[in-house]
Parts: sequence; C-alpha cells; structure tokens
Amino acid sequence: MKIMVKPRSSLLPLFALVLVVVASPCVRAEESHPVMLSLLNPVQWPSSQSDVGGFRLSLLYGQCDDFAGLDIGLVGRATGDFNGLSIGGANILSRRLVGLQVGLVNWNSNGDESSARRSLGVQYGLINYADSFLGLQDAWINMSSGNMSGLQYGFLNCASDVHGVQCGALLVIGVNVAAGSVSGCQIGIVNYAGVMESGLQIGIVNVISRGGILPVLPILNGNF
Repeated sequence: MKIMVKPRSSLLPLFALVLVVVASPCVRAEESHPVMLSLLNPVQWPSSQSDVGGFRLSLLYGQCDDFAGLDIGLVGRATGDFNGLSIGGANILSRRLVGLQVGLVNWNSNGDESSARRSLGVQYGLINYADSFLGLQDAWINMSSGNMSGLQYGFLNCASDVHGVQCGALLVIGVNVAAGSVSGCQIGIVNYAGVMESGLQIGIVNVISRGGILPVLPILNGNF
C-alpha cells in the first residue's frame, strides 16, 4: 500500500494564506504607531515601549511592545503580543504569536500553557522554538517546551507533550523526542515518547517508556 504525502513546499502557502486572514491586527489604534523604523535599538522611532500596528523595518535590531502587521528586518523583537507576518534573520517574541514567522531563528517564549493564550500559527526556518504552540513548525530543529499541537517537521523535533505529528525531514530522516506524552504519530529514524497515550511510532528505533507494545521495538511501536 502506497501512502501519498504532498511535499512540504505545498503546506507553507496554505498555512500562510489562512493565518494572514486570521491574524487581524489587534493593537489598539489609539495607542499604536502605524510605522516603526529602527537601526539598532534605542536608535529607532518610535521607542521600544511603543505598540505598532502596520509596518516595522529593523535594519539591525528593532524592538516594540505589541505588534500587528508586517515585520521585516535582521533581528526583530516584540515584548508583547504579535499578530501578523514576520520575515527576518531572527524573529523573537516574548508573548503570544498569532501568525507566521519566517527566518533563520524563530523564538517564541510566550510562557503560557493555557489554550486561550498559547501561540497559533507557522514557524518556518532553521531553528524554531515555542513554549506552547498550535500549528506548524518546519525547520532543521524544532522545539517546544510545552504542549505542541499540530506538526513538527525537521531533522530534530523535540517537545514536552505532543498532540499531532512529529515527522523527520524527507518523511523519515529525523529524530523525534516527546519527553512527556504523545497522542498521535512519530515518524523518523529514532522516536522516543515518555508516555504513549494513543498512537504509533514508525522508525528504525522506537522507544516508549510507558504505554507501548514493548519499551523498545524496531519498525513499529505504539498504543492502539
């Protein structure tokens, strides 16, 4: 039986289209600036304590509080919520993401496990990190220290709890680690789950501390 899987290049435009529509600006207009221009914070306008609703260009490093809109630059940081599209070398958020991050490093330390405040969207780059995330992480290295709901796709995928899929690059070349529990599927060369609530592992080495058919099995392991 052949399993047909669309190449990952077809996933990003779909997610991007949906999230650009969903990620409508939520920065309060009376307290925000439509444009931010930054050379190297604090050499920027307006100040790093300002909210921005519109466009930000960070030539070297720019920082703001809440942001909604299009963010382009070498290194861009938002210490508040971020809603929209961020394209840069490093995209750094201190609170909630609703939207799309495209960069070499995408870092979202929102620190909130509640379903109402966890980040929602797409991270696409070389290294992705999020505390608690719902959506797609696509990079060489994907990490989530909290609840990861959705898809991690890369050479190394790490999360605490997984509700969804961890998949190695090129569908098989990867290491998947879920230190907590898994409800879903892990596909890679090496797969590890602390607890398999429900689902399966497909790979050369499949390790499940609790809840698997056996603690270690080749090819297939899981809890059905």
